[in-house]
Amino acid sequence: MSTSAGRRTVATALGVLALVVAVVGLVGGAALIAVQATQRDSDGYYQSGTTRLATPTHGFTSEGLDIGSDGPTWLFRRARLGTIRVTATGTAATPIFVGVARKTAVDRYLGRVAHDEVTDFEVDPLSVTSTRHPGSKAPAPPTEQPFWASSESGSGRQTLTWPVERGDWSVVVMNADGGPGVSSGVSVGAKLGFLLWLGIGVVAVGAIFAVAGSAAILMGRRPSTA
Repeated sequence: MSTSAGRRTVATALGVLALVVAVVGLVGGAALIAVQATQRDSDGYYQSGTTRLATPTHGFTSEGLDIGSDGPTWLFRRARLGTIRVTATGTAATPIFVGVARKTAVDRYLGRVAHDEVTDFEVDPLSVTSTRHPGSKAPAPPTEQPFWASSESGSGRQTLTWPVERGDWSVVVMNADGGPGVSSGVSVGAKLGFLLWLGIGVVAVGAIFAVAGSAAILMGRRPSTA
């Protein structure tokens, strides 16, 4: 095989590979854009259904949300990754509390308090897997604690919204007075402002690979002038 023929073969192979990457990028990017356009509620959140969480203990905590501990600081600045929304429902007789705080603070607060830790969950429909942590201490009311990054409490529907920040965090659902026997309808949601731009970026990369792949294939098919 001549040198020029070998180069044409390599160009064709690289062109085909680039077109495969282009198809993946175009389809994947279009899917992200479609999800952004069709799967959000009127406030722009991807929202789960509502499920009832009940425990005889003093509340529920989420397993640590470790956000960006090993990533670059600029990527995890406030609100760059989106906003988390947690909704819990209380009653007039038993107001509910929902809050988010650094996991270290939550661990200190509930270290000797019986509570359930959510270790996994499915979104559609919402269901949770939890581990029970025993304890004998009665906690002070969560509404009196100063360490919450964001919190809501009261009767009826309480909605916590929290712009994501870098760090290790935990979401807590308790009775507002800190008493045992928590029962609440809970739903979770997220607003991911970067998803549309990610989809557009992936489509753009796919288009670049499509152009490069087509050019490489045409070069590979060009007859030798030697």
